[in-house]
Amino acid sequence: MSSSSIGNTAIKRIRADVREMMTDPSDQYFAAPLEDNMFDWHFTIRGPRDTEFAGGVYHGRILLPSDYPFKPPNIILLTPNGRFEVKKKICLSISAYHPEHWQPAWGGMSPFHLSPFS
Repeated sequence: MSSSSIGNTAIKRIRADVREMMTDPSDQYFAAPLEDNMFDWHFTIRGPRDTEFAGGVYHGRILLPSDYPFKPPNIILLTPNGRFEVKKKICLSISAYHPEHWQPAWGGMSPFHLSPFS
């Protein structure tokens, strides 16, 4: 696959992820790409109930690679949280730390279904 077709695939997929976020919103998280860079998303996620993170709202970034969805994103938390270093890529089974686990069928909302705080 040429680099331009990979880029087109990534753009199409990111647009589908944006549509999914807008048509199926959650009260637990929100994410959207930057206006000038579709590969750089910012998100907020609420701390899960019945955890030490309950009541918190955490801000972070999802950095999508140019060959997304074939490669996993990097996920960075920007809010101090006591679990992950701020402004460092975090290790999740669905992040670039574990590309062997990544499934291209997973959507852009996958990081929120597997909360970094659970």
